[in-house]
Amino acid sequence: MKELVDDITKLTNEWYALIGSDHHKDHDCHWYIETKWSYGKSPLYTIQHFGYILDDIKETWSTYELALERLKETLTEEIKQYRMYVTNEDEEIGW
Repeated sequence: MKELVDDITKLTNEWYALIGSDHHKDHDCHWYIETKWSYGKSPLYTIQHFGYILDDIKETWSTYELALERLKETLTEEIKQYRMYVTNEDEEIGW
């Protein structure tokens, strides 16, 4: 699990480096996994992101590890998508 946390830490740094020079709103740089304990049931883990660049993200998972894996997938995909967006923008304006 430490490797997964390390990977996510690198991805959040990459996300910040990607969006920070062009658009910096504090909300866009924070990602959360919230733990919910209810009525003696097993906890639930909710990934959350409240940004301006992306729509709000809120997904619930049954284990912390699944939530971490999904957060890694989400960051990886969003970085890829944002890079494509930036590349297309640069091509459209001739940079």
